[in-house]
Amino acid sequence: MTLAIKPELERKIADKVKSGRYASVDDVVANALAELDRAEAAERLKADIRAELDEDRAQAGEGLPADAAVVRLWDRINRWRRERHETV
Repeated sequence: MTLAIKPELERKIADKVKSGRYASVDDVVANALAELDRAEAAERLKADIRAELDEDRAQAGEGLPADAAVVRLWDRINRWRRERHETV
C-alpha cells in the first residue's frame, strides 16, 4: 500500500525512527494505530459506563451513592483491562 502524507507528518515519522525508539516507518504507523485502537476502546468504555450509570440512576430514582458508583466504575475498568490482558 502506498500512502500520500503531508510533509510535516513525514518529518514527524522520520524523527520517531531517527530517535531509535522505532525500527521502521511501519513500526511508527503500527504503534500509532494501536494507540488509536486503545483510545477508541477507552471512549467505548466511557460511553458504556455512562449508559450503565444513567440506567442505574433511572432505576434508583436518586442515583447511586458515590461509594457504590466508584466501586462499580473500578470493577468495570478492571474487567476491561483483564479483557485486554492489561494490569492495574
